[in-house]
Amino acid sequence: MIIKEKSIKSYIVLEKTLRYILSKNADNENFVFKKFVQGDRAFEKQLVLVKNDTEVYSLVMENRLQEMRKQFIINDKQRLHKRISETKFYHSIISFSKLDRLTNEQLLSVVKQFTKLRFPNSIVVATNHSDKEHQHIHLIGSNVEYGIHTTNYLTKKQFKNIKLAMEQWQDRELGLQHSRIDHSKKKTNHFIRMPNSNSI
Repeated sequence: MIIKEKSIKSYIVLEKTLRYILSKNADNENFVFKKFVQGDRAFEKQLVLVKNDTEVYSLVMENRLQEMRKQFIINDKQRLHKRISETKFYHSIISFSKLDRLTNEQLLSVVKQFTKLRFPNSIVVATNHSDKEHQHIHLIGSNVEYGIHTTNYLTKKQFKNIKLAMEQWQDRELGLQHSRIDHSKKKTNHFIRMPNSNSI
C-alpha cells in the first residue's frame, strides 16, 4: 500500500474534503467509518429510507456532512496549544495496486488498523473509493485528540514507522501480492513489480 497525507489548515478545506470523500458514496456500496462522530446512525437510517428520492437523499447527505463538519470544528477549537497557520486536520490516502482487489471488509480492516496507529484518540471519518482503476481509501483525522485536546503532530520518522508497520500488518493479515512498496525511491513510492509467473 502507498500512504500519503495532506495537512488541512482551514475549516473551508475540511468541508471541501468531506464533501469530496462522501460524494462517492451515493451508491451505498462503499462503507463510511467513523470514530468519535456522534449521532451518525440516524443519518445512515434516513439515507436508506430515502435512497429512491434523489432530492431528499441530497438534503440528508448535506445535513450529515454539516453535522460531521461541526463536530470536527468543535473539537478543534478546544485545542490546548494554538499556533499560527496550524494544521487542524489530516487527509490520508491509502492506495493499492490495481492488480490487487480487496473486499469492503478487508478495506475496513485497513482503516481500523491505520486509525489505531495514526489517530488512536482523534475524530476520524473514512471511506473507500473505487472510481479509479485502483482501490483507495480516504481518511480525515483531527489533529486534536478527542476529549484530551492535545495535538497529534508526528515527525517524518514517526510517520515513516507507521507506514512500515502498516505494510508489515498488510503482509501478515492480507497477503497482497502486488501492493508492496519500493522504499528505495526518495521522492515517491512505487509498487514493486512482481515477476510474471509465466516468465519463471
